[in-house]
Formats: sequence, structure tokens, C-alpha cells
Amino acid sequence: MRILIVDDHALVRRGLNYVVKEGFPDADVAEAESSAAALEILHGGAAFDLALVDVRMPDLDGLELLRAIRGEWAEMPVIMISTYENAPYVKRALADGAAGYLLKDATPEDLAQAINVAMSGSGNVLSPRVIQNLFDDQDSSVGSNGHSRRNEYSLTQREHDILALLAEGRSNREIAQGLYLSEKTVKAHLAAIFRKLGVTNRTQAAMMAVQMGVGPVPGALLVD
Repeated sequence: MRILIVDDHALVRRGLNYVVKEGFPDADVAEAESSAAALEILHGGAAFDLALVDVRMPDLDGLELLRAIRGEWAEMPVIMISTYENAPYVKRALADGAAGYLLKDATPEDLAQAINVAMSGSGNVLSPRVIQNLFDDQDSSVGSNGHSRRNEYSLTQREHDILALLAEGRSNREIAQGLYLSEKTVKAHLAAIFRKLGVTNRTQAAMMAVQMGVGPVPGALLVD
């Protein structure tokens, strides 16, 4: 497994390098001190299985680098690493295709979990404080009458129920079993939900659910 670490602070890069190799002894790790350096490495033909990218960097920030990577190397998952836990950064990162969002005070075990989940393509790992901030941001988006924003998107009750289960990390099969529907019907409802919410995948829909107050986000893992 080849991992690219991108951070403008040498101590952070070296620390991440050490932690990655502790958890994945066979990993081949490269470091880049900026987004420009990372793009130079990638354009040079080096193939990587995953990137760990700092959110804020002086030249091209990590969110811009995330978009560049997703545009040219769409198969390579990118986990954002940051001290910034506010909801707008997280929403933007997830909307742009980040495979996870960890704070720099995460444990080595958190990082190993995030890497394993990202490599398997099974979801997005978020630091617990990041999730809490998403909930706090959700609270500020709820109207004074206490009703959620779902009516803004004209969701039917069935679509609301399916979105709530999706936000809990349920698979299509589990949603179908829980609501006594066929998987084909669930897929049709999900297509309608995505269209109404203006999203293109399950992770984006789950983030919208958090904003709308539809269903909980369990633990630190959003399953895609």
C-alpha cells in the first residue's frame, strides 16, 4: 500500500508517517510539503492508494487539492486531516468526495480505522467532535417552530423514513427489510431523494440528513 502525506508542517508529516508505518508496516509512505508538491509527485506518474491531506495550507489549500485529486485520480481515496472542526469545512470536504475527516488529535487507532474504511470503500470516518459540530450546525438550521427542514425539499413520508435509515448507515437491503419494501423500490426512492436534495451519493445524502435533523449519525462512521 502506498500512501501520500500532504502537510506544510514537517513535524506533522513525520508524525503521521510514523503512525502510518506503526499500523501498516508494509506501507510505502511519501511526503509532500504543499499541494503543489503533491500534484508534482502525482503528475510524475507515482501511483498511490490513499492520500492524507491537511485542510489548510499556504499555497493551494487541502480542499482545493482534494478536488484536484478527485478530478484526476478519482479512484484514490483522500482523508482530510485538520485542526479545523467547524461544520462548513467538513461539509465541503465530504461534498467534494473526501473519504474521511479526522482531527489532528485523533488516536493512531482512529487513523488506522479511517485508512481501513477508506481502502475498503465502505464509508467515511469522522472524528467525534466533527460529528458533534455537524449536529450543532443542524440545530441552528431548524426553524423556531422546531420542525426540520425536510419540508423544504418536498420529501414524502416514505422518503423521509428511507433517508433516516440511510443516515444510520443502513444498506439498501437493511432499509428494504426494515420498511417491508423490495430493494428495487428502495433504489427508486433513493434516486428520488438524491434528486430532491441535489446530491449524487449516499454520503452527501447522509450529510444533508444531518443538516435537516433526519435520523442520527452513529458513532464516528458514516457507511456509504
